[in-house]
Amino acid sequence: MAALNSLPPTGSDRGEARMVDIDELAENFDPWDIRLAGDSELFWAVVERMRQKGPVLRSTAQGGFWIITGHDEVLRANKDWETYTSAQGVTIPSNPDVPKLAPIEVDPPVHREWRRMLNPSMSPAAMARHEPAIRSIAVELMDQFVERGECDLATDFAWQFVPASLFQVLLGVPVDQVERTRRLVHRVVSFEDLDEQTGARGESLLEQQNKAFADLNEWARGFLQWRQERPRVNDVTDALLHGEVSGKPLSLQEKVNTLILLVLAGMETTSSSISAIALHLIEDPSLRHYFHGPEAPVETAIEELLRHGSISFGLTRVTTCDVEVGGQVIPAGERVFLLWASGNRDPEVFQEPARFDIHRRPNAHLAFGAGPHRCMGANFAKAMLKVATTEMVARLPELRLDPDGVAVHPPGVTRSTRSLPVLFRPTSPSSGLRTLESAPAPI
Repeated sequence: MAALNSLPPTGSDRGEARMVDIDELAENFDPWDIRLAGDSELFWAVVERMRQKGPVLRSTAQGGFWIITGHDEVLRANKDWETYTSAQGVTIPSNPDVPKLAPIEVDPPVHREWRRMLNPSMSPAAMARHEPAIRSIAVELMDQFVERGECDLATDFAWQFVPASLFQVLLGVPVDQVERTRRLVHRVVSFEDLDEQTGARGESLLEQQNKAFADLNEWARGFLQWRQERPRVNDVTDALLHGEVSGKPLSLQEKVNTLILLVLAGMETTSSSISAIALHLIEDPSLRHYFHGPEAPVETAIEELLRHGSISFGLTRVTTCDVEVGGQVIPAGERVFLLWASGNRDPEVFQEPARFDIHRRPNAHLAFGAGPHRCMGANFAKAMLKVATTEMVARLPELRLDPDGVAVHPPGVTRSTRSLPVLFRPTSPSSGLRTLESAPAPI
């Protein structure tokens, strides 16, 4: 009830409108509803109301789907791939024209072969080797604005740092492809030209998504061809180019689709998570000491920030048979949204769930999903968040929102931040760092 209690009194005009919004949004939840974008208080109030209504709900939005809200129920559904298949798509709305993206839309046992091929490049040991390169990228980007005492933390840092780290370190993509691909990802994940009254619904959304996927497909083919002609460096791209599933090399389209998945999954959520962490540091400067010094519990703090923020707040499955959840039967063939964000604030599992608690033990959050389809890029995401947060704390003292700036949060199944103007006490740039080099464009 903490989120609801923080709303204006119901006797005020604003409070009455707010409560109506909460009830309406909870009754037929639509993750693409523009009213939820950028209003964290409203988002969490709606999630709380949905969980109060029950562990299973039905929405008529986006063609109709079911929603599972309780932590334990969401966890079981994530693990039960035989009842809740990923093979029929994991998005809302479903788009049959978009190709299947492996491994996220492939079920076991084939799914395990995909993960076996890709996991070594994303292991904790691999991330430890990559951390110096990731930190070098962060430091050099910050050098471009730390003397000014102001920046847009989303556009100047987060949305530069994550693509550069993902592309250069993990995928071996040349720097001069970062901006173009980043724009394509924006179009797929969070449409920025939505009608404010209706949001992104129906055919117009699918048409935009199809065009964005076609452009991403073209880019991926060109990049893979470019890499195929170059020496191996044993990164994720090489794993795709030379790996096998079911004893056979991957087809070109399978390679393309998986590369697209890695780009989509890696950029939006982690970039927006950095902005969310910055907001936490602004709202509660006492958190900074958790990220400063050799004994700072950085990893533990990151886990709690992931739970508390729930930037990627859920994905869908399709039922393969009738299944009972919380006394409600969900028929076979129904799309089911697993609301990770609700599970992450479930008071049955987390004491005082709305409170950020660095000492929370255990912290069984669902920020990366769970079960066989748990995000395979989780280690890389946490490595980037660790670097970004420690650099923000070290180099952006007295961090605060720019009172003249406007934050931008587009709608979507990720709680995205596209712009976050901030002020801070100016500091000096670093010296002796490498220069981000640009490789020849693959297309």
